[in-house]
Amino acid sequence: MKKVYIIISTYNEEGSVGMLTQSLEENLSTIQNCSYELVFVNDGSKDQTFVKLLDLQKIYQNITIINQSKNFGHELAMTAGMNYAVEQNFENEYAVLFMDADMQHPPEVAAELIRLWLAGDSLVLTKRTDNLDKGFRYKMMGNLYYWILNGISDVKIPRNMPDFRLLDKKYVLWMSSLNEHDRMFRGMLSLIGLTNATIINFEAPKRFAGQSNYNFLNLYKLAIDSVIQFSVKPLRIASLIGFLGCVFSFIFLTVSVYINFTNNEPRTGFLTLLCITVFFSSLTILFLGVIGEYIGRIHIQVKNRPLYFNDVIKKK
Repeated sequence: MKKVYIIISTYNEEGSVGMLTQSLEENLSTIQNCSYELVFVNDGSKDQTFVKLLDLQKIYQNITIINQSKNFGHELAMTAGMNYAVEQNFENEYAVLFMDADMQHPPEVAAELIRLWLAGDSLVLTKRTDNLDKGFRYKMMGNLYYWILNGISDVKIPRNMPDFRLLDKKYVLWMSSLNEHDRMFRGMLSLIGLTNATIINFEAPKRFAGQSNYNFLNLYKLAIDSVIQFSVKPLRIASLIGFLGCVFSFIFLTVSVYINFTNNEPRTGFLTLLCITVFFSSLTILFLGVIGEYIGRIHIQVKNRPLYFNDVIKKK
């Protein structure tokens, strides 16, 4: 029998996991010829999420808890769940469905993803038509983010397509073969290819409980990771600007010498020299920072450390 592993990453979601589990059980119970397992990845929650999950495991038969030793981040939480599915069911036919625990990924849509997979679709993605929990400013910033990202990245990442998706075994094995420490699932999947994807639209409702765990610093890190993981264009842009800066400096120097000789006016040029020095020194520091980002990630990757540490807790 086919099986679906529903990977649910949770971080401080004590108010949502109970309702999510109940709603998933109601929506998935009508699906025939397919079993499923709810794999909750507790990503170092600081509230009572882990206790709530243990209580739910006593009630429901098909819940597995992956308890991360600390908060490794959303991407690695999904990786931990995906790797668990690979280890458990390597030879049989299965799929992995990723979703969040805040109820903004509707359980009824999750059931629809599974039905499409059973009908023969091997890669089923979702596209968010609206997010009732976010305002106009968030949507504008999101559009700007994707415009910049796809402008300087070698891998094009579709906008408004969250990590709410179902992957057949073939895609799961491809994704698990990518041995990267800094991960962005959307970019990794685009790197593999989306030509055979089926896309269904959905409207994200407001969070059932709690607040979003993504602050400005999290989003900033995600933006930096998105660019650096899939492109070397920032390095090329830095080289181009450096070259143009050298040309500009040469032209400016030539013009300054010409004016001094033709007008016979003694000029110290101190302010001009100071401005140029500060400008190009700032560019140098900026470009060194870009290069440092790449070197830092190489430094971390070559250590080949484990991506995460966790305990897998199954129902006894």
